[in-house]
Amino acid sequence: MKDWDELGGVTVKNRAISVLMDYGTVVHLGLDPKHGQFETVQRELVQIPDSECIFVGSDHEFRASLPEDRALVESLLEVPGGDTDAWTDRLFYFVEFAVLADQSWLYRSVPHETHIREINARGHEGVIERLNDTFAQVRGSAVVPFGELVSWTTDGTTYDLKWNSLYRSDRQERSSYDLERLRQVTALFSENLVRLDWKPVSEESLLRRTVWRVLGSESATPPAQVEIPPGEDGEKILDAFHQLREKLGYEYGVETSSD
Repeated sequence: MKDWDELGGVTVKNRAISVLMDYGTVVHLGLDPKHGQFETVQRELVQIPDSECIFVGSDHEFRASLPEDRALVESLLEVPGGDTDAWTDRLFYFVEFAVLADQSWLYRSVPHETHIREINARGHEGVIERLNDTFAQVRGSAVVPFGELVSWTTDGTTYDLKWNSLYRSDRQERSSYDLERLRQVTALFSENLVRLDWKPVSEESLLRRTVWRVLGSESATPPAQVEIPPGEDGEKILDAFHQLREKLGYEYGVETSSD
């Protein structure tokens, strides 16, 4: 899930949770005692003993019943515009969150980790359709498959195309290249290649450039082209780039060339 509006991923997650709580029976939430509503939660909800916690290493895990405690849960998720304290609570002191249905997890997220927003829709007919309808109203948000959309290996190097990045790994290192940096994808099926045109490093933020310089990150220099498998497997890779552009509003172009 991705979102370019004022509150970004928090807004998208709240939209998803609003739908998913309709299918859940309980919510588990982990709070840091620094959270502004910690005392309210401690008073209103059941604190779960260590033997029943579902979050690894959780110190303060609480259980909310649905629909009885839904209003309280929603008040914890909400971030009023301009309220910096609520923003800090939501992003940093709301440690972990999960919606469960009949003891199986339906949704889990770690608010400060943008890549941990997972939905398990198995056995819940219609939930993905409802989420898709909700996200259709928000540019850049979508339900995407867990893990990679497509993966391939050439000459000992593995590429994984996920919703936010192209990942490259071999025996020495692992790098990722943010798809927001991508300007053009051109498939040359006759040569089993995909050419990738990226924004130059000079157009990236000062913070990102500083991190790359300090860490010596290979992510600063994405590949200009990568080998792809022949035939249908190669076509699936190009199709995956198409899907991501359409679902998440990426601005890169996608084309096939005979050159």
